[in-house]
Amino acid sequence: MTVISLDIDTLSHDQRLRRSAFLAGLVVLTYDHLLTLGSEVTHIWSAKVKRSAAWFLLFRYTALLSNLTMTAFFLGDFSPESCKTLSSAENYLLVIQEFFVGCTLSIRVCAMYGFNRRVFAALAIAALTTVSLGAWAIVGPTISIDTDLPGCHVTTPRQQAIRVAAAWEAQLVCDILILGLTLRRAYTYHRTVGLRSGSLLPIMVRDGAVYFGMICLVNLANIVMLYAGDIITAGSLAWFASAISVTMISRLMLNLHDAARGSSRNGVFTDHEMEPIRFHRPT
Repeated sequence: MTVISLDIDTLSHDQRLRRSAFLAGLVVLTYDHLLTLGSEVTHIWSAKVKRSAAWFLLFRYTALLSNLTMTAFFLGDFSPESCKTLSSAENYLLVIQEFFVGCTLSIRVCAMYGFNRRVFAALAIAALTTVSLGAWAIVGPTISIDTDLPGCHVTTPRQQAIRVAAAWEAQLVCDILILGLTLRRAYTYHRTVGLRSGSLLPIMVRDGAVYFGMICLVNLANIVMLYAGDIITAGSLAWFASAISVTMISRLMLNLHDAARGSSRNGVFTDHEMEPIRFHRPT
């Protein structure tokens, strides 16, 4: 582990920025958990056990536990060796979290296209590329700051920051691809049969466009910071971007569950009702 020295004022300012960005994401994530807990209990916990519900819980609570675990890393005071271990854990948790985000978005889009093989292949290639770049990005030396200030001060070397930026750029391409496929599906469906009452497609278009757009924006901001930031602030928006992504997708999934239950309760169905995981025809 390489050790370098840094101006104490710069170090203090950069660490404050890094921790503030992490805490902002954590606050958004936990606050949204509290706001949507009622919907989660109604549509997930109170419903029959389904693969979609199991995936939702795994996705959502893996992200929450990861963020709560990393709170100790950002706010605690540890030995240099412990900081090195926690830094490695941070990288792996981020990759796992983004893997869940990508898989969830891909499942949504594949469901809209009836699990079309070409769509599945395109998304699979994009996802594998992103995961591969993410694994490649976290391989590199750990640099520690020589300072008397408390806390972990592990940094991101410039070359590693560029590799991490490449992984996030691949994630951004996936997000844009998913958004484009969502809008295309909405357009073709509208031209074919129209957006009839009870369809989940208007909700997918409305929420999908807004939520996927938000995800793209925060990922773009994170990429800019990776290139523009110094060895401490580079990547300071990673956890914030990941928290926003999880929040947006959780909202979308809960909205779809709510709409699906409302349509079923009112006896309104469409030719291709978008159930949370797959298309089905009512019998």
